[in-house]
Amino acid sequence: KQSTDKRSKQWYQRRVRDNRARNWPSPGYTPYKHTTYMELDADGLYAVSKNLEMTEHLGTHMDAPHHFGKNAWDLASIPITHFIAPVVKIDVQEKCAKDWDYALTVADLESWEERNGEVPDNAVILMETGWGEKYYDAAAYLGTDMDTKATEFNYTAWAEAIHFPGFSAELAAKLVSDYNIVGVGVDTASIDPAIQSMFPAHFTVQENNIYNLENLCCLHKVPEKGATLMAIPPKMTGSSGFTVRVLVDTDSTYIYTLNSSAALSLTSIIIMVAMLWHA
Repeated sequence: KQSTDKRSKQWYQRRVRDNRARNWPSPGYTPYKHTTYMELDADGLYAVSKNLEMTEHLGTHMDAPHHFGKNAWDLASIPITHFIAPVVKIDVQEKCAKDWDYALTVADLESWEERNGEVPDNAVILMETGWGEKYYDAAAYLGTDMDTKATEFNYTAWAEAIHFPGFSAELAAKLVSDYNIVGVGVDTASIDPAIQSMFPAHFTVQENNIYNLENLCCLHKVPEKGATLMAIPPKMTGSSGFTVRVLVDTDSTYIYTLNSSAALSLTSIIIMVAMLWHA
């Protein structure tokens, strides 16, 4: 969705949260359920309140570092400055189309740097696989159309059948050791390729207080460099993650410039947070 504000070009990286929203179907998860427990509609007056039941990791969502890091930050502990970050987008759609199990490599990142210069501090690394357009087609998005909501759902069989791209363990380690980033994201169901059943990229980045963004969409509208990502989850103590609405501004000179004389002031942060909280 393009903004009508001529001063910047913005797109929401979001999907509607409903019973079609994807989540990792680990045993014991709570399926999405949104029900009305109070509704008044009489004499010209209207009021409604609802209950919401769901897993934290529904649809487009943020994994807090605590998801795979026992002593790492929960959602409430992530510094608010980490939610507004310069984007490094690495487009590997052609490679992923040829290999559904493709893992983003150190060489892919180095190739980006050859074209665009150094990765900026406090960046978010986004991997564009082309999978975002497949989101509502389970067989195309996950590599299997097994019904994850079925009463007799077999998680082990499902986990063995799925296929989609993600970050390699080697790149995850490189990002932790040689770069100063705040997050990584991907337009698939997980930052780890589906064939990596032990989630090495998750463990590596999250134990080092780097968050994940998963099930992203519209990455084809995001440039390789020069954009700013904004993703602010609710401040939930103890939470391992939560569904999140992500905004990418493709003209960072308007809203946010990191590591320059036009650095964001505290006032600007407060205004931006207020805008995004109510978006």
